[in-house]
Amino acid sequence: MKIEKAENITFAWWNTSLSPFAKSRATESDQKLALDIIGYMISTSKVDFIALGEVSEGDIAFFKKHGILNGYEIKVGVASIGRSKFDTCYIFNPNKIFVSSLSNIVSNRGSGKLKIAQKLDLVVEGFETPVHVFVSHWPSRLWCNENGAERHFLGLRLRDAIDDLIEFYKFNPYIILLGDYNDEPFDKSLSEQVMATRDLNLAKKRKHLFYNPFWKYLSINYSDFGASGSYYYKSGKLTQWHTFDQIIFSHAFLTSPVWSLCGTNDYIVNVPGYMGLVKSNNSIFDHLPVAGRLVRGVVNG
Repeated sequence: MKIEKAENITFAWWNTSLSPFAKSRATESDQKLALDIIGYMISTSKVDFIALGEVSEGDIAFFKKHGILNGYEIKVGVASIGRSKFDTCYIFNPNKIFVSSLSNIVSNRGSGKLKIAQKLDLVVEGFETPVHVFVSHWPSRLWCNENGAERHFLGLRLRDAIDDLIEFYKFNPYIILLGDYNDEPFDKSLSEQVMATRDLNLAKKRKHLFYNPFWKYLSINYSDFGASGSYYYKSGKLTQWHTFDQIIFSHAFLTSPVWSLCGTNDYIVNVPGYMGLVKSNNSIFDHLPVAGRLVRGVVNG
């Protein structure tokens, strides 16, 4: 393992829509387009760690066979959990990141199992202690009501896993939460149960809080390319845009003397030509990639 000195490190999440529940529905053309988008994130957006959702082992095999991944490595996260599956994989730059472990966080509820997150422990260049990434893809609101008890349960169990980690360290570790929560930043599962706030200054002062920068995508056309969120629901009655895909940072990232959140980060990745597919009724794609960048040094604001 060769870890090189880095001036920035970027983490990303993308719900590819290729294979919900790891059951492939994608054509080879869809897989090729997904690979092109991954290639864009690597070569142009300079992403070092990409978590992908809704992929199957067949999709991953396609990426490996036809990939233009520039030396990046792939770690499979697809795993059966009861009658469901984790449908994830991870693509990362081995010159900056080493994946030391991957584990599934699952909780029983009644006769079923809920997928809370996958936890990856990373050795990251520039960090004296590991960086812990919790990757979640919570149930669709079609199957799990937005105000239902299960959504609170998901948030509570994710927070329990976070608190277990904090208790283990006896100090505030570096933790990143990312994924498709099928909840907005203001929904109680994230804002109250996980304790992810929009208030950067408060998150800096209170060690138990997480900072969620995705609140800013709740306003119309925040981005310069017309996105008002990360997920486009073509049949929406009140709104078509939802901010379901998010990256959330622990207190340690806000107070580190070595690393800071990039002040000019757009968070939602604008892949040329992709927005048209997201809005098209003839496309399976409906999520935009999201990315968060860390830079060396202290950034104000």
